[in-house]
Amino acid sequence: MSTMRAVQVVGYHQNLQMEQVPVPEPTGPWDVVVKIGGAGVCRTDLHILEGQWAEKSQVELPYTIGHENAGWVSAVGSAVTNVQEGDTVILHPLITCGLCRACRSGDDVHCEANSFPGINTNGGYAEYLKTSARSVVKIDPSLQPADVAALADAGLTAYHAAAKAARRLTPATRWS
Repeated sequence: MSTMRAVQVVGYHQNLQMEQVPVPEPTGPWDVVVKIGGAGVCRTDLHILEGQWAEKSQVELPYTIGHENAGWVSAVGSAVTNVQEGDTVILHPLITCGLCRACRSGDDVHCEANSFPGINTNGGYAEYLKTSARSVVKIDPSLQPADVAALADAGLTAYHAAAKAARRLTPATRWS
């Protein structure tokens, strides 16, 4: 089994540590392994280190943080058709099933079977990250993953705010 470097939370209120961990491999048909080319730093990462997410996430330490990720597809499961090895991708931070009621109604953020790399499972402060076909978005290969990784979270936050506002706003809406 090959290993990779990963920056891990080894204890709350402690410094992160560089560790050697196994390289993830596709184990399911929809799995995608991405060679990380960029991982953003989010305020949530600081909250994690301060232990603020410990009770909610129930994550077992040590684990790798980092939920704003982009890179290149390294390996895919047998059913993956939307990307192939070598594609440049940005990763939606949430891994969702696509089958539960929330996913089927377009409300993936409330997926009954979600996992959140960097929050409750291993994230992208590593050389490789395992995610799902639903969570990778192919981007133009001229874009550098390090330049766009933070948009995986910050960009989605702005998108979600605009999408929620669009449902309530009309051309006649006025702000007072």
